[in-house]
Amino acid sequence: MEFFFFFFFCMFFNVVCSHNVPAVFIFGDSTLDAGNNHFNKNCSVQADFPPYGRDFFGRRPTGRFTNGRTVADFISEFLGIEIQKPYLEVEMEVRNGRRKSYPTNGINFASAGSGVLNETNQEME
Repeated sequence: MEFFFFFFFCMFFNVVCSHNVPAVFIFGDSTLDAGNNHFNKNCSVQADFPPYGRDFFGRRPTGRFTNGRTVADFISEFLGIEIQKPYLEVEMEVRNGRRKSYPTNGINFASAGSGVLNETNQEME
């Protein structure tokens, strides 16, 4: 696990030094979720109620499992690109015709409660 964090840090440092990043694609769990679960009504893991979002722009719950921005949001801001929207929000906007295409600054696929092991959240079923 320590190797993973070291590897991630080295890759992040390399990217930050170049500052030539047009988009960020985010995969992860609740620590990076920008609100995908908010648009998945079949999901029992939600963060669309206070105190979530109280320090975010607009001071309202957004589905993020934090009171403000996620680490991915801060990284995007540091790189000078807009914060990525949740995939399910963008997908809904494209299907409803409110948006013509997917964002060019990346997209957030993270979903709270997700994991790579079969045992992840089996107690929630």
